Amino acid sequence: MHLKAEIVPVFNYKNKKLAPGESAPVHISVYRGRASNVPVRKFVPTGIEIKADEWDEKALKVNTRNLNYVHINKVLRDIVAAIEDFEYNLINKGQYLTSENLEQFLNNKISSRESFTEFFRNEIDPTMKRGTRKEHQYTFNLLCQFRQNIPFDDINLTLIQDFDRFMRSKGLKQNTIFKHHQHIHRFIRLAIIKEKFPENKNPYRYFKTKKEAGNRINLTMAELKRIEEIEVPDVYKDLQLVKDLFLFSCYTGLRFSDVATLKAEHIVESGDDGLCIIKKMEKVPKPVTLPLDLLFAGKPREILNRYYLNGQKDGTVFPPISNQHLNRQLKIIAQVARINMRLTFHVARHTFGTMLAELTQNPYLIMDLMGHADIQTSMIYIHRSQERINRQLRNVVWW
Repeated sequence: MHLKAEIVPVFNYKNKKLAPGESAPVHISVYRGRASNVPVRKFVPTGIEIKADEWDEKALKVNTRNLNYVHINKVLRDIVAAIEDFEYNLINKGQYLTSENLEQFLNNKISSRESFTEFFRNEIDPTMKRGTRKEHQYTFNLLCQFRQNIPFDDINLTLIQDFDRFMRSKGLKQNTIFKHHQHIHRFIRLAIIKEKFPENKNPYRYFKTKKEAGNRINLTMAELKRIEEIEVPDVYKDLQLVKDLFLFSCYTGLRFSDVATLKAEHIVESGDDGLCIIKKMEKVPKPVTLPLDLLFAGKPREILNRYYLNGQKDGTVFPPISNQHLNRQLKIIAQVARINMRLTFHVARHTFGTMLAELTQNPYLIMDLMGHADIQTSMIYIHRSQERINRQLRNVVWW
């Protein structure tokens, strides 16, 4: 006697005891009892995990407590439908659904169609700079939190909108959300180039997100002088190193990645202008020339001289230091200098740009020294400088 198999989603089929808030997997149960000539009992993994209170046992689907319940239920329905179609084809041929041919069908289906999630993971380029790889990996991890497996067929405007809402529900800031959308769009375009996804279905033709103007926090000259005046005992060598690295960034506008990778080969004597750094910065296509003797009355050269001759085995000028340890030392520096802000190397770079703007009012000089790709970025410092001048003028009592 031939009976059709019962094919339904099941949650936590092993009945594992779950702690509060713990997740368990959802499987597709394929069952045909012994009343049939060919009994079948198989649990097909879906790669989906949810919490106990997100499962509707009566309806056998994910409930509205899960933000992605619509998409997850669609995935479950699609898997059930695919297995049912496979079984109907067998029945039409006078054959039975068995554990063996079901396993073969599932393996062929998985191997024949790479999902967008898998494509994203496989296309993260190991030859890219470490920072870029980390950013792509962060987006990939976030995408997997949103949905563990996204077929190419599911990529549409609704999916991107739902992912945008998901990121906002996690409290991510607008510019972080903008960056994640950039990464996803990049991999969709790559899939289009590799003919894995049709160009006319690219959802980013319709979905637009904006980047907010960054809040460029900088030190005042008085705050910078307080950091310069910190006397670090000889026993605290790491604190002295971080102070020097931070001030060097304030004096040159170099990012931490550029300071950390600065090598002796980047430093040259340049005639009447003295010592110069000629270096291709991490985010800038062309080399930037920084005349150290002409910046901040030669203070960056004084710092460089303390490390330049010793050098490191890999050719870098400054000793290596981890980001975690660096940030701890910056907190100490801020406390000692009585600065009520979180010190970062972004603050140091913006301090350089702001002081250049206030002292020179020359956006092209800022553009050249900071390695900006366009003049508009440099003009931000000029505008901010003018705002500060205007604020001061408003407080002037003229008569």
